[in-house]
Amino acid sequence: MDEKVKRCMILLFIFMMHAQQIDAHPLLKLADTFMSNKEYYHAITECMRYQFLYPEGKEYPRSMLIMSRAYFLGGNYYNATDIAYDCYKKYTNTTYGESALYNLAVMRLMEGSPFFAYRTYQEYFSIYPDGKYRETARLDFIYAQILLNNIRNAKNNVDEFIKQTSDERLRKEAMACSQLLHDYEKRPQKNIWVSATGSVLVPGFGHFYTGKYTVGVLSFISTTLCAALAYRGYNHDNNFQLVFFGLAGFTFYQYSLVSAVLNVGEYNSNSNSQLKKAIRITLQKRF
Repeated sequence: MDEKVKRCMILLFIFMMHAQQIDAHPLLKLADTFMSNKEYYHAITECMRYQFLYPEGKEYPRSMLIMSRAYFLGGNYYNATDIAYDCYKKYTNTTYGESALYNLAVMRLMEGSPFFAYRTYQEYFSIYPDGKYRETARLDFIYAQILLNNIRNAKNNVDEFIKQTSDERLRKEAMACSQLLHDYEKRPQKNIWVSATGSVLVPGFGHFYTGKYTVGVLSFISTTLCAALAYRGYNHDNNFQLVFFGLAGFTFYQYSLVSAVLNVGEYNSNSNSQLKKAIRITLQKRF
């Protein structure tokens, strides 16, 4: 190889290494770009590359934050929370540590662990009483109360939050939450004993009670028809007809009684699930 070419290659290599030592931001900017395009695997790869090249780099905690979000949005909850917690513990006294703890709380809330999220928000308020996420965390804390079925306290807290917050965006979000709670309380909960007692007297009552009218009609007709045919077999000394339709009618009647209980549980659960789903959608839009 020509001596001049060798020299140029050496100088180019030295320049590249020097440039990397001066500025590592392009790697994390690239990771941010991948995050924006929802290419989470590539974002994680770039963060790992940065951490390998610059183990003492000033942007190391930022790379941990990006990696944690990428893992979470990519479906790896455990790696995401482990990295966020590690970042919080290592950089507690920095804005990175604060962001990591807040993100940890949000991820736990979104993943369906409201109790642990609740405790994490409490820790956040204790460690960062004047933190930059304080207002948002206050609203998230109310969401945690709702997911823990502490509706009464959540309702009082959200009304107080609406009065106190100076963030108009969060105020609108809190007002939407207040409306959700109002709709939830307005929708009456069904009583299992009413449904079961009614179904003992009228087959299919439990379906009518929870708004499943078509199934209720079919349950009533099938049970009544089988009972009538069984009675006809009894009057005509037709034992086969009596036994066959008697058993069929009893089966339909049992189904009506069991459904009377299950339908009420499903009805009440759906009301609660709709509220929780709306909260998770709100959190996802922000995260």
